[in-house]
Amino acid sequence: MTQGHLVQRFAWGVGLFAAALGLRLAAEPLLPPGFPFLTFFPAVIITAFVAGAGPAILCATLSGIAALYFFIPPERSFALDLQSGVAISFFAIICALDILIIDRLTTTLAALRAEREKALHHAEQRDTLFKELQHRIGNNLQSVSALLNIQMRAVTDPAAKRALADAVQRVGIIADIHRMFHDPAHADGRIDEDFVRELAERCIAAVGAGDKVSLVTSITPIALPQDKFLPVALIMTECINNALEHGLGARDHATIEVMLTRTGTDCELTVRDDGPGLAPGFDVVKARSIGMTVLRAFAGQLDGHFTMISDSGTICRLTFRAPVIEDRMEVAWSASGLKAAQHT
Repeated sequence: MTQGHLVQRFAWGVGLFAAALGLRLAAEPLLPPGFPFLTFFPAVIITAFVAGAGPAILCATLSGIAALYFFIPPERSFALDLQSGVAISFFAIICALDILIIDRLTTTLAALRAEREKALHHAEQRDTLFKELQHRIGNNLQSVSALLNIQMRAVTDPAAKRALADAVQRVGIIADIHRMFHDPAHADGRIDEDFVRELAERCIAAVGAGDKVSLVTSITPIALPQDKFLPVALIMTECINNALEHGLGARDHATIEVMLTRTGTDCELTVRDDGPGLAPGFDVVKARSIGMTVLRAFAGQLDGHFTMISDSGTICRLTFRAPVIEDRMEVAWSASGLKAAQHT
């Protein structure tokens, strides 16, 4: 604490004492006898809150002396008898208790404020490190995708080449989703119209069908934690890829519709195409393809239910429950607001 700040604190004590004395002298003609400390108690309490214990003790000492001299009989003297001694002792005890309580309270509040600042700082560091970790995971996944792509070029067997191509696409999409989850443009975990269209357009571009597909979206924005965000995004990707593979096929044009609705904690994701529909006898539970296995696995991770039916094309539908969580941009605003309030 600087000397200037210390002088300022004690100046508060002296100034509030002077104000209390002036107010008490002005009110003297209006008051009945027996209220020598009326304006001094508030001055001591305010000084303790504003300037601390030391200035409050100074204010209380000056107040006691002034009350004894001006307002306790015999006035204009420092003579002490039993009655005036009891009054001064009472004033001193009450002031001491007030100062002690307020000092402990302000010390505790200061400690809590410091701990809160420390916790916010640690939370910011944790979030930064976590985002960096996720960014590195995305880079590593892209490296895996590149290695698989190199291996695919060296393979001549058509089935193996197709399997590696599917693996390259899936790993690349997972890497993209990791990046998108932590991209501020998508509000960290928010699945909205922009996110769905960006993800779908990446899938369409990956198979070179940009001019053959009309994409229709109807999205109710929802914010999801990462353990639900990634499975939902991956299921959406698989369904869009399935629509591109089977709904578009060799046709010149196809329409793919992606819908996301929410009622309370119940969510429903629907991906529809206008292709030929499912093969006769198709059963999503019994299907053994990699795509169907992925869809069932992620639906199970969500404790959700996944179905596929034919209805003027193919309809893939995922129903799942998700907690209603506060939008992370609002959380960040609230945290910054709290932090600003702590400095005022």
